Amino acid sequence: METTAQRKSRIAQDDFAADSAFGHAKDFFNGLATYEITPSFGTSFSVVQITPSGQVSGWAKDYDAALAMVQEWKAATLCNGYRSNK
Repeated sequence: METTAQRKSRIAQDDFAADSAFGHAKDFFNGLATYEITPSFGTSFSVVQITPSGQVSGWAKDYDAALAMVQEWKAATLCNGYRSNK
C-alpha cells in the first residue's frame, strides 16, 4: 500500500515529468531543437533531439536511418504528445 508521503512524491515526479515534456515541446515548436547523431555499438547510431528544456533520444541501425529519423523529427507536428499551436 502506498503511503501519503509516497503518493505526494510520485505526484510531484509526474508533474515534473509533464512540465519537462511540455517545455521540450514548446522549445521544439519555437525552433530551438538541435540534433546529434553519434556512432554507437558498431554500426548503429544514437540519435538525440535536444532543446533547452529536455531531450528525446532514439537508436538507428545505420547512418542513413539516423538521418531519416532526424528529418522525421524536424517535420513532426506532434512532440511529446503536444501539437503546435501555430
